[in-house]
Amino acid sequence: MVEDEERGGERDGEVEVEEESRRHFGDYLLLGDSGYPLEPFLMTPVTNPTNEAEELYYRALVRTRVIVELTLGVVKNRFRCIHRFGGELQYTPLRSAKIVSACLLLHNRCVSRSIPDPNNHLPEEDMPIEAHVVGAGDRGGTDRQTRDEIIPEFYGRKGV
Repeated sequence: MVEDEERGGERDGEVEVEEESRRHFGDYLLLGDSGYPLEPFLMTPVTNPTNEAEELYYRALVRTRVIVELTLGVVKNRFRCIHRFGGELQYTPLRSAKIVSACLLLHNRCVSRSIPDPNNHLPEEDMPIEAHVVGAGDRGGTDRQTRDEIIPEFYGRKGV
């Protein structure tokens, strides 16, 4: 979600999450790597998993992040205007978000119609699954409480 047209080029965890944004997500959850702060609606990895449920949660987040990163890489490869090596977007974050959304829509159409990526020169090797854990933004309180409720519910023995 991009709300502030003045911001741009900030690292993941440096973008402040406004109170209005917190209310906007309601019952939905977002997944983030440890560069983001743990929020009641934004689940980040457990820095040092201490049990099987936490380990399963951690691995699920890592696998999901790899899929997202690979997908974004494919889209950036197809649409060089959003790839750093093809030139960075020199627009406000709001306009850039619209351009990226259009690229995602066009990519989905190409995939659904089996249109090959003309720029696909990447080797078809499995990328290693690595975690991006540099120290979770875990502040405790309701942020941690939400994650602590989710882990046993979905990754505990009964949820596996």
